[in-house]
Amino acid sequence: MIGARVQYLLLGIAGGLAFWLLQQIDEEIAAGRLLLALGVFSVTFFGGALGMLSELGLRRSVIGAAGLGVVVSLLALWESLGFATAGQMLSAGHALVAVATVAALPVPFLIAAGLPGGKGWSDYRILFMESWNIVVRYGAAWLFVGIVWMVLMLGGELLELVGITFLTEILREDIVVSLVCGAALGLGLSVVAEMSDMVSPYLLLRLLRLLTPVVLGLVVIFLAALPVRGLTHLFGGISPSGVLLGMAWASISLVSIAVDQDDIEAVHGPLLAWAGRGLALVLPALAALAGWGIALRVQDHGWTPDRVMAATVAAVVLGYAGLYALSVLAGRGWMAWIRRANIVMALALIALGVLWLSPLINPEKISSHSQMARFAAGELTPSELPLWEFKSEWGNPGALALAELQQTAQDPAQGDLAKRLEKLASAESRYDLPGPDETDLDLQVDGLRGAVTTVAAVGEAPEALWIELVRMNAPGSAADCATKTAAGNGRCVLVLADFRPELPGEEAIFFRARPDGALETQAYRAEGGRWLTTAAVPLVGAGSMPADVLIDTLSGQAPALVPSGIMALEVGGAKFTVSP
Repeated sequence: MIGARVQYLLLGIAGGLAFWLLQQIDEEIAAGRLLLALGVFSVTFFGGALGMLSELGLRRSVIGAAGLGVVVSLLALWESLGFATAGQMLSAGHALVAVATVAALPVPFLIAAGLPGGKGWSDYRILFMESWNIVVRYGAAWLFVGIVWMVLMLGGELLELVGITFLTEILREDIVVSLVCGAALGLGLSVVAEMSDMVSPYLLLRLLRLLTPVVLGLVVIFLAALPVRGLTHLFGGISPSGVLLGMAWASISLVSIAVDQDDIEAVHGPLLAWAGRGLALVLPALAALAGWGIALRVQDHGWTPDRVMAATVAAVVLGYAGLYALSVLAGRGWMAWIRRANIVMALALIALGVLWLSPLINPEKISSHSQMARFAAGELTPSELPLWEFKSEWGNPGALALAELQQTAQDPAQGDLAKRLEKLASAESRYDLPGPDETDLDLQVDGLRGAVTTVAAVGEAPEALWIELVRMNAPGSAADCATKTAAGNGRCVLVLADFRPELPGEEAIFFRARPDGALETQAYRAEGGRWLTTAAVPLVGAGSMPADVLIDTLSGQAPALVPSGIMALEVGGAKFTVSP
């Protein structure tokens, strides 16, 4: 017992030390791919070795984990070659999912292959129990790590009450944090492994079985309501396909739990047994609906890496669903068929993870080609192109797409694209670019400036004033201003003058004759290089002149400033000024 605990403790400490050393790697090396390889190898090796230690012993668990770590780290490096940097690859969530899949799923197979007296790597009884053992043991061990840290932190605070600060100070050191986490995790796993009779997945699995009829009932109600409610609303919410896939995965898990490791441990009560059958039979409907939703999304918006991942998950779910349904329809022995299906699908998932980390499945390439094809077909405007993703997230395929767009932007007819690419070059985040539903600020300013008549007594209206006008008016204001009065003038006039001589800077009044005949006024004043919104105050006769007549009068004259205690604009007997 002591020897096993020492092995767990040493492996845990070594893992903690390895992660601390990774943090000390030179920045230039860290920016490359060496850190990625070492990090993936460390997680895979120490995680796998600690997970296999109680069953296989130190030597076989270390050898198996080392081999797995080498394979997974090489695959991660291969995947990173499709990106400008390793960090860009790590920011792609789908790549991490693939790495985790290839690193975690083979562990139960290695245990089954290494255990003496078993049926080899395909022994379902061992595969099922060891998979759940790993989940439960790691869950309990990480809970122990959290408790250890709570005790240490409270102990440090307690000692500080009497002036002793050394514990609090050392707990702030990165190496101490890594070593304590590693040691606590190793020690926790050793104790959990020793008490496998008490800390086992049996209780959890028996509790989860009880959810099988509940989930079946929910799915049946959902499917029964579809013909009544119709399908038009089904894919209008937030990630409905994600909800369907989540429920499908829950159903897959519950069916697997119901059939358990063999017929002896499987469910025997009629309610749970029939619920397991029913859930297996309705799974294809859930998978098909999820796949249909993803297909509609792709049809409307094209491929992105997230949609490629969602479609792949839907295909995996459909594989499970088809095999489960066929197993139940086979009649007697359906549970044995589902166990075989689980082995097939687990191997398929490992193979899929390997393919995902190879050039054979490249979500960024698929997405870049899709979006560029939609742009070439006129289905995307320049503002809808995923330029930031091309530049910073979609790796080498995105960079190639961006280079192609740079060539396209040299066409004089592609002015909007050229402007967005120019902004992209200086953008530090995606938020520096207008989104697909936004209009470029420069375009808004140009549109409003071209539709508004400017009457200035003190020079031209500055850019900052136009930006404030755009901010204060609705996006369609330029089109409204471009409509004509009976006299042929635009319906908006900007008057720039020094209404308040006692204050520094100029002021401006924006007049707009609305289609309903009302007059709308906005006032602005300059302050420190900015233009602030204030109020336009009608002094005399503002309501006696029709809005169109006032606009026509303003459009044909220079601003006439008259004293009124403060300076005011006189238009056909009406006077306006700017409030302080």
